[in-house]
Amino acid sequence: MLAGCGRSLNPAEFLQLLDVAEPLPQHLITPIGEFYIQSYALPPTVNADTWKLTLAGAVQTPLSITLADILAAPQETFYLTMECIGNVVGGNQIGNALWQGTPLLPWLQKATIKPEATEIILHGADYYETTLPIERLLRPDVQLIHKMNGMPLTKPHGYPVRIIIPGLYGQKQPKWLVKLEAIAKPKRGYWERQGWSNTAEIATHALTRQVQSTRVWNRQHQVTLAKTGETGWQQGIVVAGVAIDKSTPIRQVQISLDGGNTWQQAEQNSPSSPHEWTLWRYRWRPSQPGRYSLMARAESDNGLQPIEDKNYRDGSSGVLKIDVTLAS
Repeated sequence: MLAGCGRSLNPAEFLQLLDVAEPLPQHLITPIGEFYIQSYALPPTVNADTWKLTLAGAVQTPLSITLADILAAPQETFYLTMECIGNVVGGNQIGNALWQGTPLLPWLQKATIKPEATEIILHGADYYETTLPIERLLRPDVQLIHKMNGMPLTKPHGYPVRIIIPGLYGQKQPKWLVKLEAIAKPKRGYWERQGWSNTAEIATHALTRQVQSTRVWNRQHQVTLAKTGETGWQQGIVVAGVAIDKSTPIRQVQISLDGGNTWQQAEQNSPSSPHEWTLWRYRWRPSQPGRYSLMARAESDNGLQPIEDKNYRDGSSGVLKIDVTLAS
């Protein structure tokens, strides 16, 4: 989501990527307390005992689903990276979690959407709403979520139930979900009416997160390293980060040390799902002091990340430029 306060990632998460003697981990989870929070309004107080999800509108059989119904349904757990569509280039409004829930599809099939319906409005208890084409919600990977990192959802993260729709920014995945309403005429949701993307598909992009032991992000993108010492550049520099794409695996992450004139390939892991961030790492062995312009970009089957991205309202996919000074 977009409004509210975004929280940073835990610095300790990324320190473990810097030890080149250790392989990159298969998964890197953001602790719940460090997972970014964005909301349309203040988090509502929802009573799980009386909460229900209504399937209404242009359906043949309106349904009312309780939390007990969701807990009794077949359960699935999966890793997925959530990102805010308003996350700026190199921003911190992104996190990875292990989610647990149950597919939405069986309930939509039971409700039986009428032929004239074209979209579904997703309503939150905070009065937030967004819309999606019906076929997007009929995919088997759309989930009604009640747990995050093995724990019940916290209030800021959508307790008792939120929806997850892989491949889309958080804008399209309301927390505190209370109603799914099938409609015949297309309608735009709250943020879409403010000019944000109506498709909100995650762009192909890499995020540099650390240069040696220094964390970098959009407001901290200048690094100075001494020549000697435990983290001195003479012993080599490790650059690490993450990459994500809406629907396909990351083919490669490329690193430039000269402002984009030349590129080298980074080491990366291979998550089983394209919806979980790819971890990457690059070992840089500079031979002389000076100033360097460091950049990282990702490539997937959906394309190569652009250097510049001027249309931020469909998700920032540009490259963060990091100024690195190596002391003599």
